[in-house]
Amino acid sequence: MLRCQDCGTESPEELGFCLNCRKRLYPTSRYDLTLDDYAYGPDRDAIEMIKATGVLPYLVKNLALGKLEENLLSKLSREARIIEYPDALDLLVRRCAISLCVDVLPEVFMIEGEHPNAFTFGSEQHPFVVVNSGALKYLAPRELTAVLAHELGHVKSGHMLYHTVAEILGSGIGFSASLLGINIFSVPVRLALLSWHRESEVTADRGSLLVVNDITVVKSFMTKLALWSSRRMVSPNQFDIENDKVGIFESVSELFHTHPLHSNRFKLVRDFLESEQFREARLKIETRLDLLRALIPVCRFCGARKLVEDMFCPSCGKCQT
Repeated sequence: MLRCQDCGTESPEELGFCLNCRKRLYPTSRYDLTLDDYAYGPDRDAIEMIKATGVLPYLVKNLALGKLEENLLSKLSREARIIEYPDALDLLVRRCAISLCVDVLPEVFMIEGEHPNAFTFGSEQHPFVVVNSGALKYLAPRELTAVLAHELGHVKSGHMLYHTVAEILGSGIGFSASLLGINIFSVPVRLALLSWHRESEVTADRGSLLVVNDITVVKSFMTKLALWSSRRMVSPNQFDIENDKVGIFESVSELFHTHPLHSNRFKLVRDFLESEQFREARLKIETRLDLLRALIPVCRFCGARKLVEDMFCPSCGKCQT
């Protein structure tokens, strides 16, 4: 059992997160994966730019996020868990969260839905992940892991607040100009925020690839979701062939969407796979997972206190890995 440093609750160490406040139990170390290890550069730059304005984060956090979260939670409280909630889903979320070194484990809701889908909302202090039954029905286990890792990538990156802005814009809903006396959501601002939303998806896709470590699995789940969203009854191979050629119309239409085109999205993931950044990040994940039991400030055999870096207990001398 490990005692949570925030609320003091004791939880089994294998859970990785506190049963009460859902914060991570394991102490930080040099093996932790950070955003610098895998985040897409334009995504990080956009977040810093949005934060620097001060206005958009304030408006969304105080005027939009609270109401949106309230509405979503109200809806989920009526619909969620109306089907059997599989323990395997909770285990997958925990594994993804541990691999990506997420600070707070999201609360998971499950709802009915034919179209395979998952999304994230909430705040960095209280994130939520929603998965529908279509995802469990049509996605293979490793594809589902890739989808969950993608959502945890958004949580890790702190995307929830800014996704709210882009989702509002993508839905054609704007704040009243009377709030500030100006139309802060002009067309250039809308396009810039939607562009950032697409860039944030690249970061989340990178997180997905890092967790499953298999480009074919990532491509497979992307293709299935793209097929469902396009409502086109074609084979995955035919879908790839048709989407390898992106015309001017498709390029322009991407400007008004929150997600990149399928072909562009997969190309960016493939480029990351072939990079030194990916290899270094994967090595970091593998090293941390191998040494996870050692990265606990108590001996797993005798319970004596020890340094996080100690491979052997100073009291009983037993190896911690």
